[in-house]
Amino acid sequence: MGPLLWDFRHRARGTPRLGGASLLTNAAGCEYGRVNMTGNVGREAAVGGDAATPRIVRREMRDFLRSHEQRRRQLPRSLLVGLFAGLVAVAFRAALAEADRLRDGLIAYVHVHWFWAFPLPLALAAAGGAVAVYLVRHFAPEAAGSGIPHVKAVLHGLRPMVWRRVLAVKFVGGLAGIGAGMALGREGPTIQMGSAVGQMVSGWFSCTPRERRTLIAAGAGAGLAAAFNAPLAGLVFVLEEVQRDFSPGVFTAALIASGVADVTTRLFLGQLPVFHVQTEAIPALSLLPFALFLGVAAGLLGVAFNRGLVRSLDLFERVRHGPSWMTDALVGLAVGAVALFVPTAVGGR
Repeated sequence: MGPLLWDFRHRARGTPRLGGASLLTNAAGCEYGRVNMTGNVGREAAVGGDAATPRIVRREMRDFLRSHEQRRRQLPRSLLVGLFAGLVAVAFRAALAEADRLRDGLIAYVHVHWFWAFPLPLALAAAGGAVAVYLVRHFAPEAAGSGIPHVKAVLHGLRPMVWRRVLAVKFVGGLAGIGAGMALGREGPTIQMGSAVGQMVSGWFSCTPRERRTLIAAGAGAGLAAAFNAPLAGLVFVLEEVQRDFSPGVFTAALIASGVADVTTRLFLGQLPVFHVQTEAIPALSLLPFALFLGVAAGLLGVAFNRGLVRSLDLFERVRHGPSWMTDALVGLAVGAVALFVPTAVGGR
């Protein structure tokens, strides 16, 4: 890299270097003009009609050095984001696993001592729902729902990110809600907590607004990678869904943070994948029409579910009366009743 930088600096000033033209200056000459045998940039017209002037070379050099410096600064920051996002995800997954174990044990105990113990799962689910809603509504309203829309709003400059309250409320509220039996997933909370970790790490350094947004997006990808032991999924999630920016800086930060978070999670929780899928023999080509039908049916059901979920939220807001915790405690009671008869239908499994 040293000889290339020497070439670019000195040829921008018109100073030749013995030993031939560098690869970078040759590329500039091919695009904007031609480089003569002394290494000076000629002013002969290129195919497009432009000439490679020292001003153009200096601008290209400045952009290259700026991009290189940004990636150099973001490397250790991305490592820290991945490490701490992975640790948060490990703690969250371990806490949820313990909550699932305690809830399943309580349900099994109720089936043995049904006469007097059946209110216990109902009370647990009601308390968990009430605690989760109370924390969100009174301390961090942005932690409501999955948290992914809030992360997108932060990256687009529409909402602030107060990482301390988001991290605390999302962890405790998610544990209370999912642990009590609410049919929620851990990926949304882990993504939002990972983005909060990115905001936290950006405060430790002198970051530009763009670098801060990059670390927040990288933290979101690291959270997804840690939730599913899938680092490439975290990278693709950042590039296509959250940041929608394929620049080298965003790509590098997201890849490093997702990889480190995945390794951290595997060190503590083991190498097994989150979803165990048994592979079968390669299906026959005659099954392709059925696969097409399955894909269409799944897509239609997904659209129906999403629209129904959004409309149910609107309906719930219209029929809400009294304190919010009381209404959500009633929802928790219903979830507890389901848990008594279909334990596998509740929780984040």
